[in-house]
Order: sequence, then structure tokens, then C-alpha cells
Amino acid sequence: MKHKIRSRSRSKSKSHPKTTKRFRRRQLLMIVCAVAFVAIAAITVISRQRAIAKQSTAAEASVAAAHKPAGSFVTVKVAGRDVQVDPQTGQIKPLSSQEAQQMAEGLKKMLNRSTDGLEPVKEADGSISLDLQGRFKNVAVARVNQDGSIEQSCVDTPEAAANFFGIDPQLVGAQRTPQQQSAQKKAQ
Repeated sequence: MKHKIRSRSRSKSKSHPKTTKRFRRRQLLMIVCAVAFVAIAAITVISRQRAIAKQSTAAEASVAAAHKPAGSFVTVKVAGRDVQVDPQTGQIKPLSSQEAQQMAEGLKKMLNRSTDGLEPVKEADGSISLDLQGRFKNVAVARVNQDGSIEQSCVDTPEAAANFFGIDPQLVGAQRTPQQQSAQKKAQ
């Protein structure tokens, strides 16, 4: 008995129809995912830009409502105080002589080193206390420099406060040193 052997041979050049359909489906799925990703990214960017625009518009409106023009400066409320600011540069208006005097009066009270009128009190345990009546304080001060940076310091004498703010030491109750007096005479 002779057996006939049949061989089934497939041609390698011919592609299978099922594999081609799968490949096309995967391609289509990847394209749809890529388009969805780009659309989501675009929506996110647009919504963020709109939110930023709304915030800046709201901030400008509130700033405009809070400020009253005073010449070329606008008034801004900072820590309960009115501060004059140039709206174009953001620079704070230099102190007027009246404002420097007000600041000096406040500093003078806190930096007072006089013992006049202070009464010692003898306590029951034998110790002696003294009510300083708001004198002999260390005062934290700050200023905005020309470059916009903020400089801060702690002063405990009227001379240090006058030096920090660049104001006349006599305004804060400081006595001028002989060097300062001779420098002032030379400047005049």
C-alpha cells in the first residue's frame, strides 16, 4: 500500500487576512488615542489661559476699585495703613517731611532710653521691679530698596533707626555725634 503524502505548504509572501485586519484595527485605535490626547491637552491649555485671564481681570478690577489717584500715585492699603505707590513702576512714594516726622515720633517713643519718671517697686519677695512704660524696646524695621528688595533690621537706639531710614537723627531724639555735626557743616 502506498500512501500518498500530501504536503500543505503556505506561501510566505501571501499575508493572512486576519492579521492584516488586527494590524489595521490597532493602527486605528492608536490614531484615535493620539487624537483624543491632543484634544484633551488643547482643552486643558485653553481653560488654564482663560482662568489666568479671569484672575488678572478680577485683580485689576479690585485694585482699581481700592485705589484713589493722588497725583501720579495711587493709594494702597497695606497692614491698615495707606501707602502711596506709582502705578506704572510699583515704586513706593518717598516719605514727605510730615510722614518722616510721624514715623520718627513713633520710633522716638519706643526707643526712649530715659529713666526719668520710672519708679522702682519693691516686691514682697525682696526683689525690685521697674515698669519701663514702653521704653527700652528693640524695634523691627523694614524698608524697600531702590532695586525692589526688602531690607530689614532690628534697632534699639534712635541713632540706629535714623541711620537705617536715612533721616535726621534729631527727629528720633538722637544726639548727633561730633563727626555728624562736622559733616553737616561741610554739606552746608
